Amino acid sequence: MSGPAAAATVVGAGSVGLALAARLGRAGVAVLLVTRRPEAARLLSARGLSAEAPASPARIGVAVRATAERAWAESARAPVFVCTRAEAVEDVARAFAGAEAPFVTFQNGVASEALAARHVSCAIGGVWRETVTRLADDRVRLQLERAPRTVVGLHPGGRSPAVEEVAALLRRGGLDVSVSDAISRDKWLKLCINLMSAPNALVRRPDHAGPAFVDVKVRLLEEAAAALAAAGIDASPCDARDRTLAEEIAFQREALARGAGARALPLYNHVWTALRHGLPLEADAYHEHVVALAERHRVPAPVNRRVLAKLRKAYEECLGPECFAARELLPE
Repeated sequence: MSGPAAAATVVGAGSVGLALAARLGRAGVAVLLVTRRPEAARLLSARGLSAEAPASPARIGVAVRATAERAWAESARAPVFVCTRAEAVEDVARAFAGAEAPFVTFQNGVASEALAARHVSCAIGGVWRETVTRLADDRVRLQLERAPRTVVGLHPGGRSPAVEEVAALLRRGGLDVSVSDAISRDKWLKLCINLMSAPNALVRRPDHAGPAFVDVKVRLLEEAAAALAAAGIDASPCDARDRTLAEEIAFQREALARGAGARALPLYNHVWTALRHGLPLEADAYHEHVVALAERHRVPAPVNRRVLAKLRKAYEECLGPECFAARELLPE
């Protein structure tokens, strides 16, 4: 994917879609950004995409083409990165059916690849491991000088020149990319890591530096590890560049000693944004997965149940983010 002719289509203008488009565009890749709303497409086409750093005045502007028309799929030749919510993936794949370009699913959760594979010839799973914040239709906040961690892999497994093509394009955009031979393992690992998104968003900021906050996150991960082990699900990373689940648990346990319990930068995850603006949740599904596995295999998961209940309460009662003390997320 070298040379000025490199191109990509990014479907979805949420936080990940805007961040990916900004990084690829800054590297000289011709980006077509497919939005849900025509007014967002018009704004992006007219003004371009702005990406800003969270703790400095650094900012970049990137020109993109944008459209809300479904006809984009008819002529797609470059890799397509689907950054929509999970429930929209199959509809996008259906529109893309028959095309030969790689089709990359950048959703959290573990179901998107199988849904896409019903319709496309080359379904590639993607894992995005960076917190970014969508500020507006044409603005995103991210760590501009830091390479975001990404994993891609052919569904259901193995290797393919198409995956290498996608990896090369992402590396051109400055991403730290690994290629996985078993992408479902990396997706399960990311689902477990995402269990920490809810407490990060729900707990009041001063409590982030306290032991109860760390305890919540550690116990969420421990319950998930036990449920996955009972179910025979492998959630090991494809290489040593990502921590194993056991290593992540140890890393979180040591957060207080490192002085790293509290969030240092004004970057807010999708749960925080959903609670602030009344947008649809995603994180409830992660806890539902773990609770369902735990029930099926008779493994206790009280903290996942508790966090799920508090997340639903905050959302349904419009309490906003950072609305609970950390100890409220622990079982009584």
